[in-house]
Amino acid sequence: MHLKRLDLFGFKSFAEKSELDFSAGIAAIVGPNGCGKSNIVDAVRWALGEQSIKTLRGTRMEEVIFSGSENRKPLNFAEVSLTFTDVASDLNLDYDEMTVTRRLFRNGDSEYYINKSPCRLKDITELFMDTGVGKDIYSVIGQGRVDEIINSRPEERREIFEEAAGILKYKMRKKEAGRRLEETRENLVRVQDLIFELDTQLEPLREQAEVTRRYRELKKKIETAEKKLRSFDLISSQEQLARVEKQLQSVRDALFSSAARSGLDEKELQERRLKLQEEQAARKQKENKLSLVSRSLEQKENEKILLGEREERYREQIEQNKQRVKQLELLMKELSSQKEKTEEELVIKKEQLNDLEKERHQIEDHLARLEAGTLPGEVERQQEKIYLIGARRQAALSAVDEVKRQLERMHHQKIALQEEESALQKTLADLEESASTLSAKIEEHSKGLSRNEIKENQLSARIEKKEKKLNSLYEEKRSKREELSGIGSRLSLLEEQDAALSGYYRGVKEVMQARSSIPGILGPVAELISVDEDHLQAVEAALGNGMQYLVAETEKSVHKAIHYLKEKKGGWATFLPLDVIHRAADPLDRFPGWQDLAGVVGRASELVKTEALHRPAVDYLLASTLVCCTLEDASKASRFLKQSCRIVTLDGEVISPGGVIRGGSLPRRNTAGMPLGRRKDIESLNNKQLTVNRELSKINSDINTLDHSLSAEKEQFAEIVSQRQEIATKIEDFQKERASLEREQKAVNDRLQVTSKQYGDYDREESELEERLQNLQREICEADKEVKELENALLGTREQYRQYLEQKNTLEQSKTEVLVKLSSCSEQRDMLENKLEEIKINTGKPADEIKEIGLENDKHEEILFRNLSDQKNIETEINNLTEEKAALIEEVEKRNHRLNELEAEIRDLEEERRRSQNRVDRQEKREKHFSVEQTRLQTELNYQEMRFKELFKTLETVPLEDGFNPDEGRQMVESLKEDLEVLGEVNLGAIEELERLEERINFLKEQKEDLQKGEASLKKVLGEIDRRMEHYFQQAFEQVRENLGETFQELFEGGQVILKLTDPDNILESGIDIVAQPPGKKLQNITLLSAGEKVLTAIALVFAILRFKPAPFYLLDEVESTLDDANLSRFTKFLKQSAERAQFVLITHRKRTMEEAGVLYGVTMPEPGVSRLVSLKLEDN
Repeated sequence: MHLKRLDLFGFKSFAEKSELDFSAGIAAIVGPNGCGKSNIVDAVRWALGEQSIKTLRGTRMEEVIFSGSENRKPLNFAEVSLTFTDVASDLNLDYDEMTVTRRLFRNGDSEYYINKSPCRLKDITELFMDTGVGKDIYSVIGQGRVDEIINSRPEERREIFEEAAGILKYKMRKKEAGRRLEETRENLVRVQDLIFELDTQLEPLREQAEVTRRYRELKKKIETAEKKLRSFDLISSQEQLARVEKQLQSVRDALFSSAARSGLDEKELQERRLKLQEEQAARKQKENKLSLVSRSLEQKENEKILLGEREERYREQIEQNKQRVKQLELLMKELSSQKEKTEEELVIKKEQLNDLEKERHQIEDHLARLEAGTLPGEVERQQEKIYLIGARRQAALSAVDEVKRQLERMHHQKIALQEEESALQKTLADLEESASTLSAKIEEHSKGLSRNEIKENQLSARIEKKEKKLNSLYEEKRSKREELSGIGSRLSLLEEQDAALSGYYRGVKEVMQARSSIPGILGPVAELISVDEDHLQAVEAALGNGMQYLVAETEKSVHKAIHYLKEKKGGWATFLPLDVIHRAADPLDRFPGWQDLAGVVGRASELVKTEALHRPAVDYLLASTLVCCTLEDASKASRFLKQSCRIVTLDGEVISPGGVIRGGSLPRRNTAGMPLGRRKDIESLNNKQLTVNRELSKINSDINTLDHSLSAEKEQFAEIVSQRQEIATKIEDFQKERASLEREQKAVNDRLQVTSKQYGDYDREESELEERLQNLQREICEADKEVKELENALLGTREQYRQYLEQKNTLEQSKTEVLVKLSSCSEQRDMLENKLEEIKINTGKPADEIKEIGLENDKHEEILFRNLSDQKNIETEINNLTEEKAALIEEVEKRNHRLNELEAEIRDLEEERRRSQNRVDRQEKREKHFSVEQTRLQTELNYQEMRFKELFKTLETVPLEDGFNPDEGRQMVESLKEDLEVLGEVNLGAIEELERLEERINFLKEQKEDLQKGEASLKKVLGEIDRRMEHYFQQAFEQVRENLGETFQELFEGGQVILKLTDPDNILESGIDIVAQPPGKKLQNITLLSAGEKVLTAIALVFAILRFKPAPFYLLDEVESTLDDANLSRFTKFLKQSAERAQFVLITHRKRTMEEAGVLYGVTMPEPGVSRLVSLKLEDN
């Protein structure tokens, strides 16, 4: 069987007639959000019998009918049809194609059709039961259904297994058999109560029947007179019964009306309570969402602060780099200025050098002519050495000044590098501190995550334990309620019988009912005494009919009562007037020592408790009666007492004066027919009812306490799971931030290496310059020493060359001046050239450094740009979250207001229901009263008719003459009955009553046997149903567990999953737990898995059931929306394999899923509020 076609008209947004044809394989339904794709899922569910409007994503059933749009009017009905093919074998039908149709009108009327033939919803539900298709089908997974499968309670999760196991029909049969069994048990209890009551009446009636037989001869004498009296009584009873029946019918009509109204009130109350639960769940959902939004808002604000701090650090670094660039630019500007100045000076020095060279050549030519001799040449050579050494010394001095200037510049550059390095070290320390703080936070949150997981596991175990305890308490509560119901039924029966004076003779009843008009009547003996349970049977045997004797204050009161009975024709009664009766001589007083006899309990009168006023009556009846433990003890005591007094045993045997013994096997005593024991049992049942009510109250209190505790722990569990996810998210954010800080640390370290290298270069250059300075200073000292030595050598020849020298000195002085100038100018030129070269070299270094700083600033600017973008995004998210939070707070307040309104409505409805129930209770009591009265009157009438027919062989009453005086007729009968007084009270219909009673008892016993057989048969049926359900469920569970292991590994490409029963000893009620271990993770409950893992696990479960019991089709609504690309690829691969065995219809947004579909249906909304279908067969394209 598979789904062939879906037809929609007027369903939700499908205003026009729409048709979807499905073939084997995969069909995909696609379209933008909000266009009505999920309405197709709702349509399938609705057509298959879904009645929950919440499941259909609405609030009222009428909402499934197209409600109109701007351009279209609302429709009056909605209709969805599903056509299936190959249904003959799966549904056991005579045809292969079947169409199921559901139609809803706006007035609330519904119509259902199978192949266009009208049917009931129940017919459709039963048709698809246990086929995988129905209102609770596991093959339709809508939005949110995955969370329901995964997060539902174990007891709720078993529902899809029951559907797959095919035991739903057995559950329905079990429910029906259980209901019938309960009815059978109730009927059995009622029959047993009737048997007990009639058995109690049987023995006294037998005694009366024996006496009646002795009165047969006297009966013929009073037949004529009594026939008129009985005709009169019969007619009176018929009239009285007619009046009561009329009153009873009136009360029943009123009761029916009140009960109907109470039922309506109860239905409305249940609807309000359901709405209250839905509102509470919605409020809880919004509060949870509000909590998540608040935490997200706090997280985003913290991220904003961190981004601000990061921006501040980078801006400080950029500012420091800019300051450094300014310093370098000033240095470059200064070097450029020095270069220009040096170049100008170099040009001037070269010109001066050329002029000095010319002048030197002129002087040298003149000196050459003058120095023709040897001595002058020698002196000249020595003086030239002096001059050369002086020039060298002067050049060295100039070089010393230049080296000192270079050392000073180098010192300033090193200071700048030290300052930069210090700033970088501070930045690095801040970054390391931030990284360390983040590492500590990561470690702290990781520990918190571990603690959270431990708490989560512990809490999960506690929740499971409490759920088992709660189920146990509910079972105990059910047992106590059943016990309380049984006690209540029994107590109600006893109280009704007590109120109706059941078991009393008619005369006693008549007097007690007229008690208010007959002063001085205290009541029957049975109502005026109390006896311990151990002595009850003995006292009942001792009293016999004496329990029905009426105790009166005076003899006058007795006369009034007897006169009343005569007037009302109310039967006979025996009275004990307290002012007349007296105890006869006690035979026990003649036998001293009787108290010491073995087995003697005491006087019967001493075992009875009563008020002092009533004590004479008790002593009159029981003072001469002795109570013994056993019959043997009683026989011994009777012989000791010479058979002079009555003796009874604790088992109810009686030895009368004279030695007559009565005993044997009696039916089990039934308090319903024994007034004395009945009162004792009423008291006992009241006490037991109070005890059971207290126990039930304690169980309810324990259930409420445990339920609140369980709800709190479930909320705590959800909060812990949320905290764990939040902590994991924080750890991931911290790790990302730490990675960013590590990148910043690397950039700072790289810059530190560059500055360290530059600083090393400056140190080497500084060392070289200091070494050069020392060499120059040594050279100056040596030159000073040589000049001094040469000057000393020239002192001896000074006179010889005075004239010569004067001229020569003049020339040489000029030459020296020229040479000094020339040397100085040449040295200055060389220094300027060196300086110019050095300036060119130094000019390149700041440029390189500026370029490096520029690159570094570009990186920082890029980071700041990204940081600014992140800040804007976070600011946007904060604004959105703030708005969402405010909206959620407002919605929660609205929900609270609505909850308050619903609670007030529920209180009003509960009060109205209480008033209605009170009216029903009052009317039920009246109905019971009139029903009992009707039964009593009917019984009396039946008895009178039976006696009349028995006496006169006909039911025709005799005509009564005008002025018939029943008193005169009664006096005649009384005069005749005086002859019978020697034998005491006689029940003239005892024989017939006995026969009828025995017949009634036999009939009831047959009914009892039939009911017991029926009960046994139903128990056997229930046992067989349980065995079949257990067998089928166990078989399905084992096969699905095996299949789940395979599908899980196929979808996850590894890992394991465990499917287990929460209570293996109670397989029919046990929940089902799922524990999974995806590859690379630990074994844990599925509620702890990630969203994607949960989806895959739920899909694996559905496909595991598919392999065990394939459904006709599978409808998946965006189940893969949360899967990443890897999991999606595995899902589509698995889906494609499964499509070879089953039919799939998917609603999806994922391109990868669409690629696997054979047919694509597009859902569009060309006009607001109206959906339209577009189809495409991919095989043809």
